Amino acid sequence: MRTKIKKILKNILLWGLGFSIIFLIINYIGISDVISIFLSINIAIYLFAIILYFIMVFTIVIRWKYLLNMNNYNASLKNLFLLSMMGQFINNITPSMKGGSEPFRAHYLSKLENIPKHISYSSVAIERLLDTIVFLILSLFLIVYFVSNGIQYANFLILMWGIVMGISLLLIYLAMHKSLLYKCILKILKIGSIFSISYHIDEEGIKKSIKLFQDNIRLFNKNKSKMAIPFILSFMWWILDIIRVYILFIAIKSNISYIGVISTYLVSLLAGMVPTLPGGLGASDAVMIGMYSLFEIPQSEAAAGAILDRSISYGLATIVGALSFKIIKDKAKKLKNK
Repeated sequence: MRTKIKKILKNILLWGLGFSIIFLIINYIGISDVISIFLSINIAIYLFAIILYFIMVFTIVIRWKYLLNMNNYNASLKNLFLLSMMGQFINNITPSMKGGSEPFRAHYLSKLENIPKHISYSSVAIERLLDTIVFLILSLFLIVYFVSNGIQYANFLILMWGIVMGISLLLIYLAMHKSLLYKCILKILKIGSIFSISYHIDEEGIKKSIKLFQDNIRLFNKNKSKMAIPFILSFMWWILDIIRVYILFIAIKSNISYIGVISTYLVSLLAGMVPTLPGGLGASDAVMIGMYSLFEIPQSEAAAGAILDRSISYGLATIVGALSFKIIKDKAKKLKNK
């Protein structure tokens, strides 16, 4: 009970710190200026951006369903939607804007749809790989644009791009290297067993699971032609998200360029990947406002646009995701009691 209370207090403190940073930035820019922009927002366009957000979620739901179908498993769209929203929620409460939800999604997918764990875990691993590839491609084009136009932050982009690429290659190598992956998992489980007297480590079961997982990853690799659709859907997810942000600036009647939105979107994601506060709260917002200002957007409009973006990608996603998590846990509990 004490541990749970400490965890809640820690989260409240971190969220409070994140929102305090945002408040200080807005206060510095001018609260009255930002509020006046909010009062002039086109509500219809803002609501359209919300609809577009759920279309994006539906895009990754279809992608996930397709990957599972490649393994001859037909998961329900409803459960995949709930799991995807749960993933958005977990990403928003962990110290990074992207990542952290994959083990949870895979775990509950196995429970809700009675899908073998090696299938569920490999499907979310492939999803993460596809997103990383698309992100690296888009970021590479952005780096070329920054360097060719002599825009500052190019060195930061190159450094972060190299780090993401290096980590991705390391994880791929680890995932496909049987003995190394086994040693890492065993080490993690042994550390975990220190905190649980009844904790049992099934070494043979782990070896079998790793083999099944790697065999399934190879299945995706052998079906490269079929991977075209998930790859296209991944691109759609990213492009639609960028369009959503652009639409929010239209809602506040801001004259921003496409390249300004794309640059800010990708740079803020890079900043948000560095573990700081839940969902990159505060840190990525500061980067967003700074980047928008770099493209000659008034600071008050930059702050308003960033807050509107966060109201959907963080606020709405967290609320719907938390409700989805509750529904998923209740469903899993009922299935366990049957």
